[in-house]
Amino acid sequence: MTGSRWIPLSGSNAWSVITFQGANGGGGDTENRIFDNSFEYRVNVGPVRFAVETQIRNGGNSGTGNIYQGDVGFDYMGFSMDFLGGKTFDGVSSNVLTGNQVALLNATGVSFGKGFLSTTISDNTYFQVGAKYTIGPWKLFGGYEHINFANPNNPLAIGAFLQGGYIAGAVNNTNFFTDRVLQTAWIGVRYAITPALDITGAYYHEWQNSFINGASIAASTNPTGTCTDARSAGCSGTLDAVSLVIDWRFAKHVDLFAGVMWSQVQNGLANGFLQANGNFFFNDYLFFKNCRCVKTFADIFFCF
Repeated sequence: MTGSRWIPLSGSNAWSVITFQGANGGGGDTENRIFDNSFEYRVNVGPVRFAVETQIRNGGNSGTGNIYQGDVGFDYMGFSMDFLGGKTFDGVSSNVLTGNQVALLNATGVSFGKGFLSTTISDNTYFQVGAKYTIGPWKLFGGYEHINFANPNNPLAIGAFLQGGYIAGAVNNTNFFTDRVLQTAWIGVRYAITPALDITGAYYHEWQNSFINGASIAASTNPTGTCTDARSAGCSGTLDAVSLVIDWRFAKHVDLFAGVMWSQVQNGLANGFLQANGNFFFNDYLFFKNCRCVKTFADIFFCF
């Protein structure tokens, strides 16, 4: 869903949080960044543009289900802005199967397809606004996205057909006893030092609410829906990231670029990280309050 025109480092898996994690572009799930069996219509009326897109469900027990998205935007004197919204039914977040899940599948005789996946199913509602302003050699970027995850109205079953020919080997339709809300904001600036040399900086901030995950309060790792540490993926949490990239297009078909990104996750968004700073114990269990990392990358890109 995320439009590349408002992202400072559009399409960068190395330095853009939005592109790297994929959930923003997929309306909550990376697996929905690219549609299957979809239709799109665009029209421009002067400086104003309109667009709608839909994905049609492939069958009764299949995911992702129907998806509906719309966009309204405009361009005026170097300023560009878009408002997008959408609804995804039976959105799929997939993972590898556990040993117990594999054992259960072997006993059912479900068709293997291209492979079994462990899935969490949700109905996602999302809204996004993005803007860009160009003045001389400067380009300024900013955006915000709000994603709401809820249990599906049309639960899927084991054996559900998934995008790409995969099969749901394990299905969780009840991960959101209360809704999860994930919000992301970003700002950035790009400066053209020369027509062939750019430098881009960006800052990303992501935060989620504290929600009751699991089929019931008793089954949740956050039964009160109020935790603010990392004992549960349902705890409130934040992510912050800063990146800086230099891009040199020194030949017609060649890009040379290098960059660095620093990121930190805290509390609920740090749940599951194996290494972290600020570890603490609670009832003999080790929890991570936050995790920091820095990554650098340099490469040459050749286009022909």
